[in-house]
Amino acid sequence: MDLKLICLNCRLESDFQVNDIFCPRCSQPKQIFPPDLRRVKIHKFADWSLEKFQEFLPLREVKSELSLGEGQTPFLRLKKIEPERGLYAKVEASNPTLSFKDRGSIVVTHKALELGIKQIGTVSTGNMASSTAAYAARAGLQSVLLVKKGTSPAALISAAVFDPVIIEVDGDYGQLFYQSYEIGEKYGIYFANSVDPLRLEGYKLTSFEICLELGRTPDFVYVPVSSGGHLLGLYKGFAEFKLAGLAKSLPTLIGIQAEGCSPLVRAFKMKYDRVRKAKSVKTIAHSISNPSPPAGDLVLKLIRENNGYLISVSDAEMLRAQKLLATQEGLFVQPESASTLAAYFKLRNKFKGDSVLVLTGQGLKSTAPPLGSRKKIYRTRLENLNTVLDRVSNK
Repeated sequence: MDLKLICLNCRLESDFQVNDIFCPRCSQPKQIFPPDLRRVKIHKFADWSLEKFQEFLPLREVKSELSLGEGQTPFLRLKKIEPERGLYAKVEASNPTLSFKDRGSIVVTHKALELGIKQIGTVSTGNMASSTAAYAARAGLQSVLLVKKGTSPAALISAAVFDPVIIEVDGDYGQLFYQSYEIGEKYGIYFANSVDPLRLEGYKLTSFEICLELGRTPDFVYVPVSSGGHLLGLYKGFAEFKLAGLAKSLPTLIGIQAEGCSPLVRAFKMKYDRVRKAKSVKTIAHSISNPSPPAGDLVLKLIRENNGYLISVSDAEMLRAQKLLATQEGLFVQPESASTLAAYFKLRNKFKGDSVLVLTGQGLKSTAPPLGSRKKIYRTRLENLNTVLDRVSNK
């Protein structure tokens, strides 16, 4: 299957090659041309997301033996938090390695095997590292993780268990991102980083599922933004669903960043043409703290052209939202995921309609202690248990 790429910014077309994902004309990340959407169909009775939407994907075939059970994540109404309006959560935290990254990793490993590639890699210390390593192990591939100097061993436990090659690099992390593609070309490693076009193909399936589960396109979709790849993938999904005649409209996409690192939000508010690198990073939300997002300019363009919105929230607002999701709805997610609810509270009077929060990662993956997690523990002897229960139970 010959894949064609297109730059959504300047419309330059090119052939697909691994490690060559940025437009030579404008430096924006390229995307895969969609199939002939007039001919595609959904395999409605398939249980697996890739099988259900395989005609939308740039793969020769989909192989269930490569899957870890990603996709078809819970879609929940948040009635306790918002009893009056339609507020929903797409719980991507329930994917196999506990984040949305698995949707991209399954597509990447399929294509790597198609092309005869033996090694896949990524520049990450968090969700993408563990996802890449897990899916590489499942597919029988070697994984290579490039991490920045000083990364704590605890941050790598969820990836190290899959036996990847882990290389700690002392140097500029942003430069390492771009240099990884040169390294990949030299050593035969497919570096499928955050804005890889095949990752976006996996992310777009989230949009398909949302439309089918809700029965229509939602009015608003809230999503955390770091590199910009996830938002681009969601946009691609909604756009393709509409072009295929399966949806009547596009949702308003609302991207959220942390106040301590919000270069996209600043560019949006200041009406800059291009995103400027954040001077500092001060936030607990490490997964959305990219000071120089590689897809930033393209995200900014798409948000403006499609009447989207960008907003930042504080660490305190994220932690409050995280606690509310846990105590009211039984959902324990990362502060980055909870940023969607924090943003919803700030915008609910501005944007009225059905809203979907994309909850990107599970709370156990966070290094920040949840608000209220230092819980008082009552201690007593067995014979005195009823005395304690009389004091603390809700009768």
